[in-house]
Amino acid sequence: MTSINLSEPAPDVIPDILCDAAAKKRYQRGRFLGKGGFAKCYELTDLDNGQVFAGKIVSKQLLVKPHQKDKMAQEISIHRSLKHDHVVGFHSFFEDNNFVYIVLELCKRRVSFS
Repeated sequence: MTSINLSEPAPDVIPDILCDAAAKKRYQRGRFLGKGGFAKCYELTDLDNGQVFAGKIVSKQLLVKPHQKDKMAQEISIHRSLKHDHVVGFHSFFEDNNFVYIVLELCKRRVSFS
Protein backbone atom coordinates (compact mmCIF):
# COMPACT_ATOMS: atom_id res chain seq x y z
CA MET A 1 0.00 0.00 0.00
CA THR A 2 1.28 3.48 -0.89
CA SER A 3 1.51 6.12 1.83
CA ILE A 4 0.61 9.73 1.14
CA ASN A 5 2.48 12.62 2.73
CA LEU A 6 -0.17 15.26 3.44
CA SER A 7 2.33 17.88 4.64
CA GLU A 8 3.98 18.30 1.23
CA PRO A 9 1.90 20.06 -1.42
CA ALA A 10 1.68 18.55 -4.88
CA PRO A 11 4.49 19.89 -7.10
CA ASP A 12 2.04 21.81 -9.31
CA VAL A 13 0.00 23.42 -6.50
CA ILE A 14 1.11 26.94 -5.58
CA PRO A 15 0.95 27.36 -1.79
CA ASP A 16 -1.28 30.01 -0.19
CA ILE A 17 1.61 31.17 2.03
CA LEU A 18 4.97 31.64 0.29
CA CYS A 19 8.09 31.56 2.47
CA ASP A 20 11.36 33.27 1.62
CA ALA A 21 13.48 31.53 4.25
CA ALA A 22 16.67 33.50 3.52
CA ALA A 23 14.98 36.89 3.98
CA LYS A 24 12.66 35.58 6.71
CA LYS A 25 9.67 36.88 4.74
CA ARG A 26 6.22 35.37 4.26
CA TYR A 27 3.74 36.35 1.60
CA GLN A 28 0.04 35.59 1.28
CA ARG A 29 -0.87 34.60 -2.28
CA GLY A 30 -3.87 36.63 -3.38
CA ARG A 31 -5.75 37.54 -6.53
CA PHE A 32 -4.74 35.94 -9.84
CA LEU A 33 -3.39 38.63 -12.18
CA GLY A 34 -2.62 36.66 -15.34
CA LYS A 35 -0.31 34.15 -16.96
CA GLY A 36 2.31 33.95 -19.65
CA GLY A 37 4.24 31.20 -21.37
CA PHE A 38 6.00 29.99 -18.22
CA ALA A 39 4.64 31.97 -15.29
CA LYS A 40 1.46 32.71 -13.40
CA CYS A 41 1.15 36.07 -11.68
CA TYR A 42 -0.62 36.76 -8.39
CA GLU A 43 -0.89 39.57 -5.90
CA LEU A 44 1.40 38.84 -2.95
CA THR A 45 0.94 40.50 0.43
CA ASP A 46 3.92 40.75 2.79
CA LEU A 47 2.56 39.32 6.04
CA ASP A 48 4.90 41.52 8.14
CA ASN A 49 3.85 44.93 6.83
CA GLY A 50 0.89 44.45 4.48
CA GLN A 51 2.77 45.75 1.44
CA VAL A 52 1.32 44.33 -1.78
CA PHE A 53 3.45 43.13 -4.70
CA ALA A 54 3.02 41.24 -7.93
CA GLY A 55 4.46 37.74 -7.79
CA LYS A 56 5.64 35.98 -10.92
CA ILE A 57 5.61 32.26 -10.11
CA VAL A 58 7.34 29.69 -12.32
CA SER A 59 7.04 25.94 -11.79
CA LYS A 60 10.40 24.17 -11.68
CA GLN A 61 8.78 21.41 -13.74
CA LEU A 62 9.06 23.88 -16.63
CA LEU A 63 12.74 24.54 -15.94
CA VAL A 64 14.23 21.13 -16.57
CA LYS A 65 16.59 21.90 -19.45
CA PRO A 66 19.79 23.87 -18.80
CA HIS A 67 18.87 26.62 -21.28
CA GLN A 68 15.52 27.13 -19.50
CA LYS A 69 17.27 27.54 -16.14
CA ASP A 70 19.79 29.91 -17.74
CA LYS A 71 16.98 31.99 -19.26
CA MET A 72 15.29 32.27 -15.85
CA ALA A 73 18.56 33.29 -14.16
CA GLN A 74 19.20 35.85 -16.91
CA GLU A 75 15.70 37.33 -16.54
CA ILE A 76 16.24 37.76 -12.79
CA SER A 77 19.69 39.27 -13.31
CA ILE A 78 18.49 41.77 -15.92
CA HIS A 79 15.36 42.74 -14.02
CA ARG A 80 17.17 43.34 -10.74
CA SER A 81 19.66 45.63 -12.53
CA LEU A 82 16.95 47.84 -14.09
CA LYS A 83 15.79 50.88 -12.16
CA HIS A 84 13.59 53.23 -14.19
CA ASP A 85 10.25 54.96 -13.71
CA HIS A 86 8.81 53.15 -16.74
CA VAL A 87 10.01 49.65 -15.82
CA VAL A 88 8.24 47.49 -13.23
CA GLY A 89 10.40 47.51 -10.10
CA PHE A 90 12.18 44.35 -8.94
CA HIS A 91 11.84 43.60 -5.22
CA SER A 92 13.31 40.12 -4.67
CA PHE A 93 13.27 36.50 -5.72
CA PHE A 94 13.37 33.18 -3.93
CA GLU A 95 12.58 29.54 -4.55
CA ASP A 96 11.34 26.41 -2.86
CA ASN A 97 11.40 22.79 -4.02
CA ASN A 98 8.70 23.34 -6.65
CA PHE A 99 8.67 27.00 -7.74
CA VAL A 100 10.74 30.11 -8.43
CA TYR A 101 9.11 33.30 -7.13
CA ILE A 102 9.92 36.76 -8.50
CA VAL A 103 8.52 39.57 -6.34
CA LEU A 104 7.83 42.73 -8.35
CA GLU A 105 6.23 46.13 -7.98
CA LEU A 106 2.47 45.87 -8.39
CA CYS A 107 1.23 48.20 -11.13
CA LYS A 108 -2.12 49.60 -10.08
CA ARG A 109 -3.27 50.78 -13.50
CA ARG A 110 -3.57 48.44 -16.45
CA VAL A 111 -2.41 49.74 -19.82
CA SER A 112 -4.07 48.80 -23.08
CA PHE A 113 -2.13 49.07 -26.33
CA SER A 114 -5.10 48.47 -28.63
